[in-house]
Amino acid sequence: MLTNTQIAQIDDLFPVMRHLSSIDRQRLFSAGQVVDLPAGQMLMQQNQTCRHIPLVLAGTLRVYKLSPNGREMTLFRTGPGDTCLVSIACQLRGEDFPALAQVESQATLFLLPVDTYYTVLNGNAAWKDFLITTLYGHLLNSMQTLEAVAFDRTDRRLIDWLLSQGAEHAQVIRMTHEAIAVELGTAREVISRLLGDLKNRGLLRLGRGRVEVIDPAGLRELLDR
Repeated sequence: MLTNTQIAQIDDLFPVMRHLSSIDRQRLFSAGQVVDLPAGQMLMQQNQTCRHIPLVLAGTLRVYKLSPNGREMTLFRTGPGDTCLVSIACQLRGEDFPALAQVESQATLFLLPVDTYYTVLNGNAAWKDFLITTLYGHLLNSMQTLEAVAFDRTDRRLIDWLLSQGAEHAQVIRMTHEAIAVELGTAREVISRLLGDLKNRGLLRLGRGRVEVIDPAGLRELLDR
């Protein structure tokens, strides 16, 4: 059984839980467990059977695909108050997990066994409304990602990404070229070349595992051309 503090946190992040009957709440909180997972831990491997539905209480999960040549492509992220719709869809269709899921930043999850999920939540109208809203948000993010990959040049996507990381004011982004390439769905060599070009323009400073934006206005000017 969860502690009162854990139950209150779940209720705050997932208000739909408050609409459940006292019996269903008892079932839910008796069967589920709260776990803390470190950054980097794999939550799901591709083609693995989904046995739990994760509700994110803290931290971030990243769901991604891995190409045959080892390149990663981020599909979506889930944060506090969110769940993994892929896990739910797998259960509905009786299929294995079609991607990989990893803890990106230290996370706290409420893991709900699949059988309890079906017993308590699957037919609940308020929960279905929550899923539709969540699905809509993920769909918009996926459409934006696809649009960027299909229609924007990589250099423009890189500049936009740098600015989106809070670099409207000069700051250091602590990521490797490889990690940035994963974010943008391209090769490390491409990112290294583009970052080098921006460095030569006097817009960035580069170091080991770090990118320092020293001229955000200059980046914005390039993006607006």
